[in-house]
Amino acid sequence: MDCSNFWRSEFVSVLSLYIRKKYLTVQQAENMMVDSEYEVNSGKVLELVNQSKCSSYDCEYIALAEDINVPLVTRDKRIIREFPTKATSVEKFLKS
Repeated sequence: MDCSNFWRSEFVSVLSLYIRKKYLTVQQAENMMVDSEYEVNSGKVLELVNQSKCSSYDCEYIALAEDINVPLVTRDKRIIREFPTKATSVEKFLKS
């Protein structure tokens, strides 16, 4: 089994929550899965770990958001606190 495909399970889990909360439709979630695979720079992740209290796992999401120039939309208060210019809450994102 290719371990690099575990991201799909994680992403589907997040999308499932957003569908249940009515933030997304099933079609919108499916569209997000098309052509959406990216490599994350491990060196950048380690730099982010070094400058924060976030896990390497969390820092991978920050690094990816930076690389593709999008905000990281999350409910994780620690990530928002540690990276206030790169991460935002779901509520703030939906209001913007």
